[in-house]
Amino acid sequence: MEKQLYYVNLNPISMEDISPTPVNDGQLIEYEIEATLTEKKALEDLLSEVQAHDLELGNLFTFRHFDDEQVDTDRNEYQRGLNDVYEALYRLGTPKTKAQIKEIHMVNDDAYPLDNKTERDTPL
Repeated sequence: MEKQLYYVNLNPISMEDISPTPVNDGQLIEYEIEATLTEKKALEDLLSEVQAHDLELGNLFTFRHFDDEQVDTDRNEYQRGLNDVYEALYRLGTPKTKAQIKEIHMVNDDAYPLDNKTERDTPL
């Protein structure tokens, strides 16, 4: 399957939107990825799942927010999902996207040792 260029922003309101055209909004950080239709669908599903969990955390009409242990569990689960999103963006990302994600330290350097070597050996 042929890969196409897509743009992803992590705006909490429209996180699952993956667009073939850039938004060009200076307020948003947009990540470029190259993905097949199958990879794009998998990323959309992951984004939707993380966004749905984020909305659950924002539900103020329950008393769960008084339970510190439950709140910590929810936050950790959301953070794991967000980490998965950044790992997927890094894996599918263009060199520019990979540099952006490494800059904010949202990828496990040990998971991509060849990228580290390549980036150290290649001047920017």
